[in-house]
Amino acid sequence: MTGFPSTKRGVAVQASDERKREGVNTIDAIRKSAVIFLCWTRMKTQPSKRVAFSPLPDEDKDADEQTVAEKDADGLVSERPPSICKFTWWNELVIWFSMIFYVADLCLDLWVCVAHFKARLPKSGWFIFFCILLPNLYAGYKSLQWYLRAHAITPLRRPLVWIIRVFFFPISPLLRYIDALMYGYQARQAWKQGNLPKERKNFENYLVESAEVAMLRLVVIFLEDAPIVVLNLTELIKTPPSEWTDIQEGKPDPEFVRLGSVVAKLACTMTLGVVHYMSCNKLAWHLANTQQQDRQMQQQEEEEDAAAGKRHKQPWEKKGVLSWAAEFAIYCWQLLSIGSRVVAYALFSVVHFRLLWVPIMLRWMIHSVWIFFDVREMSIVNSIAFGGVYLFSFVTTSPGRQILRILLYYVITFGENIIIGILWSYGAPNNYFQEAGLGVMFGGAAGGLLFLTLYYGCFHPDKASTWGWQWLRERRAQRPQRSAVV
Repeated sequence: MTGFPSTKRGVAVQASDERKREGVNTIDAIRKSAVIFLCWTRMKTQPSKRVAFSPLPDEDKDADEQTVAEKDADGLVSERPPSICKFTWWNELVIWFSMIFYVADLCLDLWVCVAHFKARLPKSGWFIFFCILLPNLYAGYKSLQWYLRAHAITPLRRPLVWIIRVFFFPISPLLRYIDALMYGYQARQAWKQGNLPKERKNFENYLVESAEVAMLRLVVIFLEDAPIVVLNLTELIKTPPSEWTDIQEGKPDPEFVRLGSVVAKLACTMTLGVVHYMSCNKLAWHLANTQQQDRQMQQQEEEEDAAAGKRHKQPWEKKGVLSWAAEFAIYCWQLLSIGSRVVAYALFSVVHFRLLWVPIMLRWMIHSVWIFFDVREMSIVNSIAFGGVYLFSFVTTSPGRQILRILLYYVITFGENIIIGILWSYGAPNNYFQEAGLGVMFGGAAGGLLFLTLYYGCFHPDKASTWGWQWLRERRAQRPQRSAVV
């Protein structure tokens, strides 16, 4: 009888250990199943050197030593001069609006899909359904792949989190927005406590999460929303404006509703999605790849900023943060370019609807092969996804100068526009939008190229390499010489 209590305790401890092992085995089973499935779909699980997927740099050793030196005897960080929290209210507002736009856009597309089925249009209904399903599945696969990569670095032993990530992977951008928001709140809390290194680490995690979710949204936007916009524009061009307010039998909704959907997707969802992607991607890339400057030069810049009463900015803050003028130029560039592309495919669809897949698949194949060989770290699946994005917009997929890539892209674009313009002129000479369609297609492409030139020439964050600022510096340098001659 004396050995019974110890035996009972031993059984309880053994049962507790078995429950722990079951929890660990559950996580490992979920993770291994995901890895096997990703390998089966030929998606890389190795770390990539792409912009949005680069690992964060280690914290500056000098900053760590300075933090240790500033600790008092109790091990608490001493108070520093007040500074601005890196995670601002504007960053929080952008995340909330992005979440709202994502949910609203998904609900709108599902409503349009159901409306087509109710109007007994099964072909367009299934087309919209697969436009919604496939891009979100791809985004879920990529998000799960990044979660597994992070798990390999810092294991996460929480079964509920993994269950949510696996079962809700079709809406993975929403989960990523929540993660970014949590990192931002943690950075703000650390700033309030005076723990600046922890604030910087959480803010860097927030930037990486924002860059990754912006990439996911970019693919979803152009592979989901762009085909639906082309479909709606095709119906609008076929119908004279005088009949847009009529509710005809056999149509899911009136034309003015289609027009509102097209304008909302172009002006808000698609264009703002590209601006968000370029902003987050550039900042994350400079954060991960900017090399540390020479210590003497950095100290000199710190002294100059302190003398001028300015806060010293890190190299990634100087070259990775877009100004308001830069974001406005990108917005106008993408709005005009994307509008030109969707109008071009809509015009071709009106004339030769059954042959629309020919220019789309041909150009999609060209861009996929181009991206695959241009970016060595890009997998086949990612190259195909970005090839679909390139059908409607040019975005940077690799660091370095983009002048040759932009030139090649717009040569292909203007060549395709010329062919579509000729087919449209001869195929629909009596259409109400015969001249307006050509004007929007060529004018949008030219206007987008103009704002692209303004961005890279005047508003790019790296002002040392822009031709606009170089010309201005040369003009300023010539003024003293002219005054000396006089």
